[in-house]
Amino acid sequence: MVYERYQIDTVDGIDTLRDRMESADTVEDWSFILSDYISAGNAKVSKTTAIFNMNSAHDCPNFGTRENGESDTGYCQVPKEACYAAKTETIYNAALPYRRRQEYLWDCITPELWAKAFMCLNERKRNTFDSIRFSEAGDFRSNADIVRVNTIAKMVDIPVYTYSASHKLNWDLATDFTINASNDRADYGDRRFMALPENQEKPENTVWCPNSLQQNAGVPAEDRIKCGECKLCLNKEGPDVAIHIH
Repeated sequence: MVYERYQIDTVDGIDTLRDRMESADTVEDWSFILSDYISAGNAKVSKTTAIFNMNSAHDCPNFGTRENGESDTGYCQVPKEACYAAKTETIYNAALPYRRRQEYLWDCITPELWAKAFMCLNERKRNTFDSIRFSEAGDFRSNADIVRVNTIAKMVDIPVYTYSASHKLNWDLATDFTINASNDRADYGDRRFMALPENQEKPENTVWCPNSLQQNAGVPAEDRIKCGECKLCLNKEGPDVAIHIH
């Protein structure tokens, strides 16, 4: 299923979010809003990594480009049916409206306020975040998104990283966060992060993602090394990384 561009007024929970945003007077107020739209890791990502989406998988500018050709921004290396973020939005009814509310919040908040609110919420956490990942679902839509994330990365005191298939954007603007390039259509980002068919060997000068290796070996999800514990994708320096598509 391909989703057409949605009408924001039809998104579940948008009125509640708007009311909270309208009532927010302080950075602390905004930090409580932001905390409800940041997740602490996932099955592959450490709980010490904060995840924030700028859009959903179904609204991703590069969704379906493997089948239909490049978009105005880029080209996804995996087909629609292999996109785990889109699967989540199909299986769990709350996931898609939640991520669409994330997009609304992202478009309404300045990067400076986002960073201040994040630092405020992190200060009150018992187990603080030690990295930020942008876009578990979706992708960068424009150079403005790059500039906004870069502004945040300059302000927060922890590493910021992302994965992106938006190879047509100006990634020279990303001076302060790490970009894992999700296709080979252009020379961009700090490394390639490639998804390979299950039986395909990795190229030279590429390492397997430890989580993917353990998944192939049958290690239970809760026991695998998680992104955030492994620093391969967080560091600007280092080899290309590969995973197997399952």
